[in-house]
Amino acid sequence: MKDDNFLREMNARHLWHPMGHPGEQQANAPKIIKSAAGVRITDIDGHDPVDAVGGLWCVNLGYSNDVVKQAISDQLWQLPYYSAFAGSTNPAAIEASYAVQEFFAEDGMTRVFFTSGGSDSVDTALRMARQYHRLRGEPTRTKFLSLKKGYHGTHWGGASVNGNNRFRITYEPLLPGCFHLPSPYTYRNPFGETNGALLAQKIAAAMVDEIEFQDPSTIAAFIMEPIQGAGGVIVPDASFMKHMREICDRYGILMISDEVITGFGRTGDWTGARHWGVQPDMMTIAKGITSGYFPVGGVVLGDKVAEVFEKAGPEGNIWTGYTYSAHPVGAAAVV
Repeated sequence: MKDDNFLREMNARHLWHPMGHPGEQQANAPKIIKSAAGVRITDIDGHDPVDAVGGLWCVNLGYSNDVVKQAISDQLWQLPYYSAFAGSTNPAAIEASYAVQEFFAEDGMTRVFFTSGGSDSVDTALRMARQYHRLRGEPTRTKFLSLKKGYHGTHWGGASVNGNNRFRITYEPLLPGCFHLPSPYTYRNPFGETNGALLAQKIAAAMVDEIEFQDPSTIAAFIMEPIQGAGGVIVPDASFMKHMREICDRYGILMISDEVITGFGRTGDWTGARHWGVQPDMMTIAKGITSGYFPVGGVVLGDKVAEVFEKAGPEGNIWTGYTYSAHPVGAAAVV
């Protein structure tokens, strides 16, 4: 590695940073984090603050988990990469799929499709939702519902269902057919409602109204974070997700629980949906699945969705995937 003077001189000179202005980054160079241990990070000047956020909401195990590091190291020596596209797999991927299935069994999830991260996972889940309805003979179900203040990554589909316009306006027009409901935020909401249970009822009524307005036969899925993260760490009333689940069931709409941030213990339970006693049809996962040590994400599915694909003819083929889906090193980190 180059010396510290080189790093300071080259900082932001050639690297554009996510969620930042390139010119501003050059004028006010970002902190250079050189090492980390436990819950602390150390910058190039020797400051070592507590990393309270955990990287980007992902280092759930801290920076010193030797078990995960050793698994990554061992796998690099044995099989550093191979494709998991149809026709080939690897032992680590098989073990990781079993581990994920065991982990999410309480949530009703039985299958996993591995991706490279959360944004990949959301886009894949949206695609699968559309394909699911097509396989069931309802190809008109192409629209998506989500919540204002929600965050679902930065890919085209995820940005389209995002509920914060700062991630949308610069890149519009985005995916058509995406509609947003009010956030279950008792501090600011269009109803002026401060009671969480009453707010949940009003949003549920708004959801029914939107579904009826759009025509139920055109809506594929509703996606939500069990606890909204980037929108302001918004914890809904305990009844909220149950209302959403009931409405989705009533109208034949798939429920996607975006667990990229809330999964793997970050909210005090292993998934956010478990807090509210709800089993979604699909979950999107990433971040804490490897504590951020390796980029891994996934879509986990319950039998209701999985069996439609598995029992279908050739049209059940999943025509999407990623070079690093079920990457053996990432899979080893998962296990």
